[in-house]
Amino acid sequence: MRQQRRLRRRGHGLLGLITALALASPARCADAEPAPAHPPESISLSDPWPSAQELLRLPDWMELELSVTAEPLFNPLGGERSAGSWIQQGTLDLTISSGLNKASDTWQELDHWQLSVNVNHDAGDAYYNTAIGALFPLQQVAYPAGFYFSELAIQRQHGDGWLNVKAGILPINPDFVEVPVLGNYVHSAFNNTLNITVAGLPINPYPAYGGVVTAHASPELSFRYGLFDLSSTDTLSRWLGLADSGIGLSSGVAQFLQVDLMPSAMNAEPLPACRTERGVVRWSQRRGVCPAPVSVENQLPDGLFSLGGFLTSENGNGVYGSLTVPSGLPLGLGDRLWLGASYSPDASLVIAPTFVGGGLVVQGPLPGRPLDVALLGIGRGGLSNQLLSSSYEGMLELGYRIQINQSLNLQPTLQWIFNPSEAVQSVPGILAAGVQIQLNF
Repeated sequence: MRQQRRLRRRGHGLLGLITALALASPARCADAEPAPAHPPESISLSDPWPSAQELLRLPDWMELELSVTAEPLFNPLGGERSAGSWIQQGTLDLTISSGLNKASDTWQELDHWQLSVNVNHDAGDAYYNTAIGALFPLQQVAYPAGFYFSELAIQRQHGDGWLNVKAGILPINPDFVEVPVLGNYVHSAFNNTLNITVAGLPINPYPAYGGVVTAHASPELSFRYGLFDLSSTDTLSRWLGLADSGIGLSSGVAQFLQVDLMPSAMNAEPLPACRTERGVVRWSQRRGVCPAPVSVENQLPDGLFSLGGFLTSENGNGVYGSLTVPSGLPLGLGDRLWLGASYSPDASLVIAPTFVGGGLVVQGPLPGRPLDVALLGIGRGGLSNQLLSSSYEGMLELGYRIQINQSLNLQPTLQWIFNPSEAVQSVPGILAAGVQIQLNF
């Protein structure tokens, strides 16, 4: 921004007047250089701890990521009884491709192709929800203990083109159903898959033989089709010795079709803010010029409209959709409002044929913690009257994610389960508390 300088000088006589006119003349102002503009202060996560990639000194054509998610939880009130649970999941992701560390506009055809491998290991009490009388798991990673060979796939990345293809052993998510904003939650009904409970569907960490084709009509709009062999889901889950997959035998195939719209105007750009005596706060033009502008690293997902459906030959069909947008409210430094739902018309085949939920995710709710994220979610899973005596189970979650650095975050969570529906007899609502610990290296 250019700044004009006004120079005032006092003089006596004709010489003083000429000097003043010369200094104030348009020609002098045109030649004057603007004062240098200082870039706003930048606030971002501190550097990560040494990663497996760095420690092993892997080549540029190979990427290795390791992560651990632990979710200890206990319920002091409600349910069939008070109890505690520890569940954790370790994940290894390996990607091999000659194009990994090249700009996509320089790719040759070989650079588009990559091999991806994903292996999960779960440990802990996967049936905590059943023990306290809740139907849906209160933890995102509540799976039977053991190893899961979750993905072994060949993929062609579209790069600057329009076609993406993937085939091999893979789950339906993240290609289908998964919504990035829901990855902030701990309760399984919120986290990622809109509480779809159709039997046999290979939701990560369960895989199946399958393939996915994605057409990118533009940077904002994409269409995706997937085909999965449901009869392979249980078999593949036992490859690494998983005695009880928890998913059961199934047969037939599942087909998915999904359209995603990600408006560029809702991209997660750095958040403009202002440093004040209270800390870093949102600033508006109505409050005048910010004396100390700040640019804060955005921890929120992009805006998204997603709509899809699936057909299975044996286990029922369904539709689902979600919306992620800024709320327009002056909450923190930025926020995302989300709404999501799923519906399976054949209630005789599905435990929870309906789900509807919504919530808010707010970054920087406290002026002194601009990178933290607070969240609220509320949902209702409608239950099949042919399978269960209860008509629904509801859930509410409050959370606060404290991002230590790029490698570690801690997220205390508080949950209230309305009308718990796993117990034979009606039980009081459940109040549960705990923390999610995520470590990436």
